[in-house]
Amino acid sequence: MNRKVHYFAFASLFLIWAAPTHGQAAPAPKDKDAAVADAKLPSAQEISDRCAKASGGKEAWAKLKTMVMTGTLDIPTYNVSGKVEIFAKRPNKILRVSTVADGQFVQKEGFDGQAGWESDPQKGLRAITGPQLEQVKVESIFDTDVRLNEVYPDLKVTGRTKLGDRDAYVAVAHEPGGKTLTMYMDAQTGLRIAEDSEGPDETGTVVKANLVFEDFRTAGEIQIPYRIRIKAPNVSLVIQIEDVKWNDAVDDAKFAMPAANAQ
Repeated sequence: MNRKVHYFAFASLFLIWAAPTHGQAAPAPKDKDAAVADAKLPSAQEISDRCAKASGGKEAWAKLKTMVMTGTLDIPTYNVSGKVEIFAKRPNKILRVSTVADGQFVQKEGFDGQAGWESDPQKGLRAITGPQLEQVKVESIFDTDVRLNEVYPDLKVTGRTKLGDRDAYVAVAHEPGGKTLTMYMDAQTGLRIAEDSEGPDETGTVVKANLVFEDFRTAGEIQIPYRIRIKAPNVSLVIQIEDVKWNDAVDDAKFAMPAANAQ
């Protein structure tokens, strides 16, 4: 599953997409031996295989049909906090619910495998269409981390960099909706430890965000980042995962647009 949870797609949170566009975080400059280092870069398939193994492996992921994840959301920029809930079902159904300010703001984004929708108090309930829908289709794939090279066929390893004290490979890919992803793969473990994203929102405005995945723990047989830090130009937030449940019963109706349920 995509780590935009954004790691599963929390880039859709209203505070991020409301921010104006500025430059995103860039990799550290290459040293004088960059040409030699680049000649020894792993292939996209090797990076994909390493990520698959590090995240738990294809066999472990194949056992999973649903995921229910809950946690907290802290937005120090505005001194507000709240909670997050993510429901996912194989192969590509997802519902994300963000509740902040003691329930005064509730944002939902869902995809039922074909149609996408979102709702919040400001804009109400609306269908997701166009480039945004194409983006949601990719971000809703249940087991992205065990088949990166399949989900992103143009994935290309472009260099090496440092993220804190970690050596990382840099890989670039594009989503059908027009978003460019720059992924940072831990050179030692193979895990995806950070990501820069740049792409249009529903209005066509280009937005950028940086995600950092920390505190990896084993949930069942799967490696999950229990802390996700997200930075946009004028806001930052921290998602702290508290509980992960696999293979609980999740009705397909949960992912459908509420108006369709009412009918």
